[in-house]
Amino acid sequence: MKKPGKQTILALFTFIALLIILAVQVNWVFKAAKLEEEQFNLTINNALSEARRAIGATARECPDMQNYLCGNQCKTHIRKEKIDEIDSIIHSNLEIQNIDLDYTFEITDTTITYPPRFFGNRCYLQSLNGLLEKDNIKIRLEFPGRSEFLMAQIRGVFLLAFISLIFVAVSFFITLRLFRKEQMMVQQTSDFINNMVHEFQTPLSNIHLAASMVKKKTDGLNDDKIDEYIAVIKKENQRLKVNVEKILRASSDQANNYESETLKINELIKHVSHSYQHRVDAMGGEIHLNLNARHSKIQGSLEHFNIIISNLIDNALKYSKEAPMINIATKNNQGNIILTIEDNGIGIDKKYHDKIFEKYFRISTGDIHNVKGFGIGLTLVKRMVEKYNGVISVSRSKKQGTIFTIVLPLKHEANEDITG
Repeated sequence: MKKPGKQTILALFTFIALLIILAVQVNWVFKAAKLEEEQFNLTINNALSEARRAIGATARECPDMQNYLCGNQCKTHIRKEKIDEIDSIIHSNLEIQNIDLDYTFEITDTTITYPPRFFGNRCYLQSLNGLLEKDNIKIRLEFPGRSEFLMAQIRGVFLLAFISLIFVAVSFFITLRLFRKEQMMVQQTSDFINNMVHEFQTPLSNIHLAASMVKKKTDGLNDDKIDEYIAVIKKENQRLKVNVEKILRASSDQANNYESETLKINELIKHVSHSYQHRVDAMGGEIHLNLNARHSKIQGSLEHFNIIISNLIDNALKYSKEAPMINIATKNNQGNIILTIEDNGIGIDKKYHDKIFEKYFRISTGDIHNVKGFGIGLTLVKRMVEKYNGVISVSRSKKQGTIFTIVLPLKHEANEDITG
């Protein structure tokens, strides 16, 4: 089963974080609504308390009010008059509390328990005990538009939270869609490279076969030049095979499972540079070796270090406008070996020094545009150098060429010799 990639895990955690933010926002909105409701209830209770005092004072002075409130028989016009008077008292106290809502009320001696409601048509009870001759008389007040009023109070907060959540959610899904589109493009690019490289396999095999056949046909001629040219064809054929495999590895981004062994960098540099001698001679150039590192043992893959050194030499040759002069030097410093490859080529602008190690990046201006390549060589070099805890950097030389510097930790035994 394929393991999820880092991007998939990041997208999953982002989605979970979005859900958490959504839950927090909803919880915050509900808390804001609850606080608004509590504030509303407190305001209504304050208004009813003031109305209770005013009604009690009126009842002490007016027998008709006392009779009406206690439920005694009274004339219809008196009953209507007292209802209007109580309504006026309640209305004036609500206005003082800045409550401008329609309401209904009644005087009752019935005890009714109402279940708690969130933004419901909750009724408010105010006892008149101690003010009348009869106990258990209450004012019951209801607001039919209470829910709408409370919603209006928190509408701004709710809309802001809702719009923010919608924006974040839409942004997330747009980003996820773009990510999937980019991922598909990367996969298509990788498939294209794989197909293209596989197409190289047949001609490479044919070249190798043809070179072998020519070698057999010319074995009896004793012509050193022919043997030399055939050797070059075979060597370059092998190098092409290595480069094809290199492109496949770079495009697949898979780990390289090569056997690790003890390598002598100085000897390896001599071997790799010698394989380029025919090409350098044909261009009228030279390769100078200044291998001054006394300790050059590295624990790593021969294949990896062949690719590292050959890529840098190959770059130096490709980007030379005149006869290439390549200086390869090694030295020791604090338990490390420092390898520098300097050329007299066209150089690299400082603004591209970091970008040249990016996958598929190629400088598309000036003479560099005319050099063929896939833009993955230096990416692979950097990846392999970092695999061995090394560092690679680039700078301009005094001759306006390029200097690549690689710093690698030596094998443990060599470190002890240097520092000891």
